Amino acid sequence: MKFSLLVSLCMTPLVIGCLDDPEQASETTQEVATQNGLPAINGLNTQNGLNTQNGLNTQNGLNTQNGLKDGVGLMSSSAGRDTLAYLVKCALPSGRSITKKDQYGQSYSFSGSLGVAPEWETGACGQTCQQWISACMVAHINTAGVHVPLWVVSSQFQIGWTLSSSYPHQEGSFFGNIFLSPPVLYYCNGRDYDVNVVPGRIGYNTATKPYVNPWGYNTYCDTYCTRADYPYGTSGYKACAGYNSVFTVWRQ
Repeated sequence: MKFSLLVSLCMTPLVIGCLDDPEQASETTQEVATQNGLPAINGLNTQNGLNTQNGLNTQNGLNTQNGLKDGVGLMSSSAGRDTLAYLVKCALPSGRSITKKDQYGQSYSFSGSLGVAPEWETGACGQTCQQWISACMVAHINTAGVHVPLWVVSSQFQIGWTLSSSYPHQEGSFFGNIFLSPPVLYYCNGRDYDVNVVPGRIGYNTATKPYVNPWGYNTYCDTYCTRADYPYGTSGYKACAGYNSVFTVWRQ
């Protein structure tokens, strides 16, 4: 059964919900209010992808020591653990979690929610897995620190194409691969990107965002992306710029 996901974005630069502790929180699957606290994707810059150093290795499962190391890299800072909270939220389904230790031996639990790459819990995260996680992570970026509810649709079987009348404005679509070196963070404008513009999101000083439009500033997804199959052609896009893992976001 396919369903859409409610994503509540609370941006301290980068993102969602407003729970007190993003590293400990958990949520339900069908309507997901994500968590606060991702100012940026820690360990990511214009030259290096997320799969470099950071104690993270896509060849092994997140719930293994070789896939995500205790005490180093992302586990050694608050910003890194915030990034991990979103990675696990995106990758694993509700009800699944991993526990890791920081450099002082303190344990942190990270809960799944969206479930776009459940295979990464115990096994390798290949190209498709990386692209789904990337689309999910990039779709959560917000640089302004504002609490904003969003509705997410995609071809990912855990999410689906169903829309909500409470979220009538198609903001845009997100795709790429943040594990590559250099990383790829893409977006394109939805039909209503300039309606009820949200600080820190598409349409609000987009030039300052970490993602770029591959076809040029303010280019619409409709011009280049492939729409979802009938009867969901107006919901979102199943392919953009050669990427088949795309998140389309709707806002109020």
